[in-house]
Amino acid sequence: MAIFNLIYLSCGMVGLLLLAYKIRALRSSWGSPRVVALISTVSFSAFAILFAAPANITWINWVSGVPNFAALLVYSLVVGFAGSSFALVLFWRYPVVQAWQRVRLIVVSYGSIIAAMIVLFFKSEVDEERQVDFDTFYATQPTVAVFLFIYLVATAVGCGGQAYHCWQGARDEAISARPWLARGLRWYSATGLFPVAFAVIKLFVLLMNWFGERSFDVLSLAAPLMASLSIFPLVIAMALPVFGPRRPSPSLWVRRWRTYFALRPLHRALVHVNPGIVLVAPGKFLNPHHRVRRQIIELNDWRWALTPYFDLTVGEAATSLARGASLPKDEVAAVVEAAQLRAAGSSGGRSRAPKRRPASEIVDGTDLAAEHDRWVRISRAYQHSPIVDAAVADAARVEAAGGMD
Repeated sequence: MAIFNLIYLSCGMVGLLLLAYKIRALRSSWGSPRVVALISTVSFSAFAILFAAPANITWINWVSGVPNFAALLVYSLVVGFAGSSFALVLFWRYPVVQAWQRVRLIVVSYGSIIAAMIVLFFKSEVDEERQVDFDTFYATQPTVAVFLFIYLVATAVGCGGQAYHCWQGARDEAISARPWLARGLRWYSATGLFPVAFAVIKLFVLLMNWFGERSFDVLSLAAPLMASLSIFPLVIAMALPVFGPRRPSPSLWVRRWRTYFALRPLHRALVHVNPGIVLVAPGKFLNPHHRVRRQIIELNDWRWALTPYFDLTVGEAATSLARGASLPKDEVAAVVEAAQLRAAGSSGGRSRAPKRRPASEIVDGTDLAAEHDRWVRISRAYQHSPIVDAAVADAARVEAAGGMD
């Protein structure tokens, strides 16, 4: 009994958490047929699994005062889940007006099935409480057999229809163009297959019982446990279309941290220009996207502050040395920029009167990725390029010689 309680209660609590999340997330859309169908599907599923725990079965039977009333309650909830999940996918696949023509039939049919189950239950002799083997214990009683048969067929048809329409919907051209939505529908399809398998196994065992074969009864005990696990693909199915598109790419996350650490030495070297603008937003310290974005903003701000102090002789010397070393065009630009920043950022460079360069000579990145790459090249040149060291040193010697004259 302990394992039954553990599985049913755990899965039921997951379903209740999902229900609470969906009610909160969709509270502004109450009244929409799709939302009503969605909330009904999650509610029926969560409470059916929760009430199927043997501990809750005993409590429900005691509170109701009707032996095995929990079986009627749980089975009715399962039928409600099958019908609402079938209606839900029809609302997803078709316009509301068109879907409602079919959903109306589902509501009437499944409502009638639950009503018939209630009548059959109370017409049956089920006075001995059975927590986990109600089906096999009473299988040969005619009214119970019909009760079980319509319950299982309704479950198989409803959940099978859900699985089929979800799978077909995922293949629709309009939906397949939205990969996360298509993945979510495939998981919904898988969710429907669990109750279908459960119903098929139960029907098989019921048929065997009528032929007097009891060796398959153990399958009837295992089938509900398998069906309860459908709550997990249901959670995944509902989460994928919402959170999938927001999921940060692990490779992009790693690349952003690499960019951050590549820019960090240059950022630290120039922070003295205006340390007041350095900012890390609350809660974003470990967010590499935010950290790199702030680095780029601050580096661009410091660059513009230093631009009036750029020395044309430093730029010309760095350009000449870089071209002499046969560097690619991007690397030449990075070396020249790094040399200018090094010279202007030093106390000597900024002690001179500012000489603003023409705006046309100042090149800014226009694409985010290109901007990242440009600043990474500048940072590496600033730290490691011997050409930057040579150009700045030559300019310093020229300036010193001019001062002696």
